[in-house]
Amino acid sequence: MTEDLRASIDRRLEEHAIELVRFETPDLNGVSRGKSVAADRFWDYVERGLALVSDIYCWDHECWVATGTGFGEDLTFADLTMRPDLTTFAVLPHRPGEARVICDTTYADGRPVEAAPRQVLRRQVEALEARGLRALMQGEYEFYLVDAETLRPPFEGTDITTTLTNQRLPVLRQLLRDLPALGCQPNTLNQEWGPTQYELNFEPVWGLEVGDHNLTYKTYAKEIASDHGLLASFMTKPFTDRSGSSCHLHVSLFEGDRNLFADDRDPRGVSAELRWAVGGLLEHAAALRALWGPTVNCDKRYRKGTYAPASSTWGFENRSVAVRIKAWRGERTHIENRLGCGASNPYLAFAGMLAAILDGIDRKLEPPEPIAVNAYRLDDLPSLPSTLEDALAAFEADEVVRTALGEEFVRAFLGLKRHEIAKARDAVDGFGSQAWQEQVTDWERAQFLRFA
Repeated sequence: MTEDLRASIDRRLEEHAIELVRFETPDLNGVSRGKSVAADRFWDYVERGLALVSDIYCWDHECWVATGTGFGEDLTFADLTMRPDLTTFAVLPHRPGEARVICDTTYADGRPVEAAPRQVLRRQVEALEARGLRALMQGEYEFYLVDAETLRPPFEGTDITTTLTNQRLPVLRQLLRDLPALGCQPNTLNQEWGPTQYELNFEPVWGLEVGDHNLTYKTYAKEIASDHGLLASFMTKPFTDRSGSSCHLHVSLFEGDRNLFADDRDPRGVSAELRWAVGGLLEHAAALRALWGPTVNCDKRYRKGTYAPASSTWGFENRSVAVRIKAWRGERTHIENRLGCGASNPYLAFAGMLAAILDGIDRKLEPPEPIAVNAYRLDDLPSLPSTLEDALAAFEADEVVRTALGEEFVRAFLGLKRHEIAKARDAVDGFGSQAWQEQVTDWERAQFLRFA
């Protein structure tokens, strides 16, 4: 911590009459957990850390405790320690007198918790830096706004990108006003296919910031929406007959100031490194679907003819494939991974993506020929796991992914997700059947609508 940073925070604490500071950290599902501290004790807790129960890494969305994760019961429910990253300190524009800071977690002896999502992404960013590279990234997390009481959309219609519905709800204008104060820079907003389903996009950021910004966005969109009597939900598939919510994951790699994915000597303007990155993404897509579609509800998004991917494929400006190369060239050349779901944890989604890209580049994995037609009309394409169970099996079997993300994380993630599958199987008659796959149940909405 520099003296300038401390002075800046002290000034903001005083100028905004801050009384409470939220210490936040993401759990494995991407839910912000933590505690609030009195502002006059803020620096004390910065110095010594703040205790937080180790159950955070074995809680499902309802805070039921999974076993066999290496946390919770396995640590006799011991405390971990939250350590603030002071560069993330921000005053909350919608809550006078409050601020927040994002934290890392450590064990009592000071070791970092390697299963912590922020640490999982940090390791991939450091792996890039060791190669002289850095990643410019952003996610496109779609969400529904529903009435907080009825849990139904305030108005009907699939008026995608219609001018008169893009900002019909006042809460959307408040999000555009308030999120910049939290470090997020919105650039476009539009209604999506579902009634009151929206996509709010942001300027891309470097490295670890992509997790912090999207945690901030998903957390505070919910709180701001609640002030308007609405629930902002990033649940992937809330309604059987409505569009699912995706998160398209965008990335480009830079070596110094040079976009490593661009090559103006190539007829398509893309480099060998971009092709190898795509090769890595396709090679590990089955395993990483567990991170990109991490709930039993996410299975229901991957459907033909829905602008959601149904196969492990790629192409140029093709919305029917999993990995799309957008038309921008030169410094804007980048990859759009369309496999991400709204319920995904941004730290883990991007960590998995970077791990696959690095493996592809290191091994020079050439992808198959890009698909230049509607992939939904083709048969015999490489399939994606159709269930979370199958995705977890592929995840567990992928040694490259396991090694990159770390065994402590792998154990915790597998334990939690298998707990969630068992919970669904116990709660829903016919879980896993064709009927289950074709409907969204009330049980799913109870699990995920408010919390995802």
